[in-house]
Amino acid sequence: MATRAQLYKEILREYDSLRSQKAAQLRQRTEEVERRFPRLAQIREEMALAGVEAAKMVLQKPERVAEDVLALRQKQSALKEEKEAILALAGMSPAQLEMEYECATCRDTGFVDGQPCVCFKRRLMDKMYDQSNIRQILERENFDYYDLSLYSQQKVEREGISPRDNAGKILRRGLAFVENFDRGGENLLLYGPTGLGKTFLCSCIAKELLDRGKIVLYLTAGQLFRRLEEIRFSHEEDSEREDWDRELLEADLLIIDDLGTEFPTLFTATELFRIMNDRKLAGKSIIISTNLTPEQMKEQYSDRIISRIQEYSILRFFGEDVRLVKRRRR
Repeated sequence: MATRAQLYKEILREYDSLRSQKAAQLRQRTEEVERRFPRLAQIREEMALAGVEAAKMVLQKPERVAEDVLALRQKQSALKEEKEAILALAGMSPAQLEMEYECATCRDTGFVDGQPCVCFKRRLMDKMYDQSNIRQILERENFDYYDLSLYSQQKVEREGISPRDNAGKILRRGLAFVENFDRGGENLLLYGPTGLGKTFLCSCIAKELLDRGKIVLYLTAGQLFRRLEEIRFSHEEDSEREDWDRELLEADLLIIDDLGTEFPTLFTATELFRIMNDRKLAGKSIIISTNLTPEQMKEQYSDRIISRIQEYSILRFFGEDVRLVKRRRR
């Protein structure tokens, strides 16, 4: 998975390619019309020389600058009118012999006054969707498809609530997490058996925040720790490691799905605590989903990690596997 810095570089290369493509198209249009109307080529050259003439006037006859500049402007105006008349005969507008841009705001550079343009942010968002491998998933796993009817209405005595009422509470907490996201700092732990909607809720939240232009890193625990091992123990450039560390810290939201399925080692435990601690200090949110119970987590992870997790908002999923419910409905 590419880091944000790598995606930035990729997008900038795309803008370079786009500008080159547009310039080539302009040259082709210009050459075609100038073959039909050779006078247009002469006008283009004369107008290009106008700047040189102006500089010579200032150097050679500074006392006549005002008069000479006025004459030059009149000449340029006459050339422009002649050009427009020729183009009108060809059924063309002057704009067709000017550079075309996909984004007129930034002129296909991606930046306006040193800040990313809206089109740049849109490209970045698209790439975040694509590289997260969740674009197609999010088309069907989002809050619009959150179906509470998949959960039983029968009260579970030891829980004091039905699975459906519990799922409704979890849904409201997920929506509130999104709505209050910019206030910062909240973390979620989703736990319970498989097939109860933990990953689905992660997808719902990810889509809402991605659609709002947030940077979301969505990784399974296996993907996260495999990638960290690759960059820690390989010969990759230091910049690669720095980019990943920066991404893990600076992403608006980090989602770690299926924590506990990774092979537990001192390395994974150390990296998990580092990520959780660094993001806490930076005021950045994490969502963790796991099939482990709190007791099982205490057995697998260090006291430092458990201490961090206990600070999270904990959402417990229970009930029947919704995948079985769906099969019975078919």
